[in-house]
Amino acid sequence: MNNKSKITIEYDDSCTTEQKRVPNGKGKKSYTYKTFKVDDPKAWEVITVENSMSIVPGYRLNKKQVEALCRNPKYDVQIGMPGQFRVTNSRY
Repeated sequence: MNNKSKITIEYDDSCTTEQKRVPNGKGKKSYTYKTFKVDDPKAWEVITVENSMSIVPGYRLNKKQVEALCRNPKYDVQIGMPGQFRVTNSRY
């Protein structure tokens, strides 16, 4: 009997950067938006989970968490194609 939990993860490149509002100058009320790189992005999203209650779909992971999950013998981790489940369109 196979007791491994099957988990599908997808890499989301949009999480590696974020936009922040920056003022244009002293005393001015106008702002511009600048893009900054995120240091430790949670760019991997759990898409599907079978036989596990500890991890749920929609959970975001950083690189160290994904590596630890892949090394864990209790989980069968599959990393899907980027963009397979898009943020802008319907999920499935």
